[in-house]
Amino acid sequence: MANVYKLAPWILKWEGGFVNDPADLGGATNMGVTIGTWKSCGYDKDGDGDIDVDDLHLLTREDVVKRVLKPHYWDRWKADLITSQSVANIL
Repeated sequence: MANVYKLAPWILKWEGGFVNDPADLGGATNMGVTIGTWKSCGYDKDGDGDIDVDDLHLLTREDVVKRVLKPHYWDRWKADLITSQSVANIL
């Protein structure tokens, strides 16, 4: 069966570090995760009572996989049930 941890290194290889380009409508982004996506995860990484750019700065690769890639993408496609890793990766 397909496994999100086999896809994660490939995704993270292409996603860069933190950027906050005013011309980017997605706003602040770290490892491909926008501030809007991170807020939708509902995780206050620094524990200060709000979810903001400071939390985005603190993201780890594990956070991206466990809190974004798996629940918001992989699980929605039920990709764990797909036999072919290649097919699951494309979804």
